[in-house]
Amino acid sequence: MGFSRAARDELARIMPERRCCQLAELAGLAYIDGRLTPQGYDLIVGQAAAARMAFRLLKQLYQPYMEIRVRRRVRFSKHNVYTIRIPSQPRLRRIVGGLQGVQQRYTKGRWGRPCCRKAFLRGVYICRGSLTNPRKNYHLEIVTDSFQQAAVIQSLMETFGLAPGVVQRKKHVALYFKDGEQISQLLNLLGGHNAVLSLENVRVVKGMRNQVNRLVNCETANMDKTLEAAYRQAENIKLIEEKGWFPSLSPDLREVANLRLQYPYASLKELGEMLDPPLSKSGVNHRFRKLEAIAEEIREEKTR
Repeated sequence: MGFSRAARDELARIMPERRCCQLAELAGLAYIDGRLTPQGYDLIVGQAAAARMAFRLLKQLYQPYMEIRVRRRVRFSKHNVYTIRIPSQPRLRRIVGGLQGVQQRYTKGRWGRPCCRKAFLRGVYICRGSLTNPRKNYHLEIVTDSFQQAAVIQSLMETFGLAPGVVQRKKHVALYFKDGEQISQLLNLLGGHNAVLSLENVRVVKGMRNQVNRLVNCETANMDKTLEAAYRQAENIKLIEEKGWFPSLSPDLREVANLRLQYPYASLKELGEMLDPPLSKSGVNHRFRKLEAIAEEIREEKTR
């Protein structure tokens, strides 16, 4: 089972305790995909989890007569499409009124209780949400049919401190998160605690891997700098020898020069420990700077 489906199925197994939260979640499920038709009220969804949840909530709240139809989508994904139809009946007006009442309150920014807001968001996500496997990248999105729907959901998320991005894709408008922390916060808010644990495990592994990579890259860069400096120092010493300046060097400079030629890959610290008496890294570097100044003087004379 994919990560997105597992998260959706986990959320769909949650049954709110309060009746108001049950109605809010059902309103979230129907917010984008609910349609009032001459035949009754249709909820058309592409997720089996959404169809199961809608059926359970309708039974719990109203116990209406319902018809459930399943058809195979032929093009593209070839997934099933589920239609839950509530035909014309005495309870229909009450059902539609309840759903539209919640949706209209949220459209006007009258948010009400946090528990109901969470339930509404959970219903929206179960119907229209998707989550990329975090091992690949962090990406959660909810697809809506209009900017108006996206704006309501975005404002509702902002009441919980979440800040989704919004992008238009052909005929749809998507709200999305690309930050692992925000995705984890949303899933936890909706009640997907197992999904949060799985996501956090991936984040920890990714964080450790990135840290190791940074340390390795840093170590490699330092090694490259050390080897580059050692090569330059050895070239300066060889030039001084070729021009016959080596015997005129002070004993300290000759000593460190001989060590560099003998140990071309040693670090400044290692060379300092070989000296008698031992010398600090900065002290060894100071001597090599003197040798470099002498080599530059030789090069300048050569170009005159």
